[in-house]
Amino acid sequence: MFVKDWMNKEVITVAEDAPLLDAVHLMRDHHIRQLPVVTKEKVTGIITEKDIKEFSPSRASTLDIYEMHAVLARTTVKEVMSGKVVTVSPEDPIEKAALILRDRRFGGLPVVDSQGRLTGIITTIDIFDVFVEAMGMRTPGSRVSVEVEDRPGAIAEMTQIFKSHRINIISLATFFLKGEDRRFREVVYRIASTDPANIDHAVEELRKRNFRITSVLNSDRLMVLEK
Repeated sequence: MFVKDWMNKEVITVAEDAPLLDAVHLMRDHHIRQLPVVTKEKVTGIITEKDIKEFSPSRASTLDIYEMHAVLARTTVKEVMSGKVVTVSPEDPIEKAALILRDRRFGGLPVVDSQGRLTGIITTIDIFDVFVEAMGMRTPGSRVSVEVEDRPGAIAEMTQIFKSHRINIISLATFFLKGEDRRFREVVYRIASTDPANIDHAVEELRKRNFRITSVLNSDRLMVLEK
């Protein structure tokens, strides 16, 4: 998966010489917290809700609402924006965007092509969408969580068991549990079968093969959680 597959291509932007009040209205009207600043299709900065809130706080405390609007109207975006913009490419793997958003605690990243032109924006909500899709959460099915030793062949063995019981694997994800022994992984399967009994039989066989089943949620329970 790449950034281009998940980014928003319709980006709300603002110009450097636009009044700061315009940025305030754009964020409010479109329910967003940041705006790429664009000049001739190229990103020259970014302005966030936090930037605006922190703008001249000492002056703001002594002004009434009408005076504050006047200040925002005569201040340009360029005076408040950050000129140091972290961006990603449409061809970057989605994991790169996720790491930047998480480690920098950003709400979104402008996506620029090799010429520096804005082509989209990728946000934390888009990353959540990737997670939801990767976990198969919108597809009916059962969820089986297994704790396994981090060894070659463990996942292949479990997959073969599901196959032998005519079970379709919708999604598969593996995790090292936070703060736990990293010799073990949590493997989460989203599975489905035309006969629910097949899932019970597969789970029982996994247990007989000494796989530690940590949870099994059936389709009805999962659909309730997803509403």
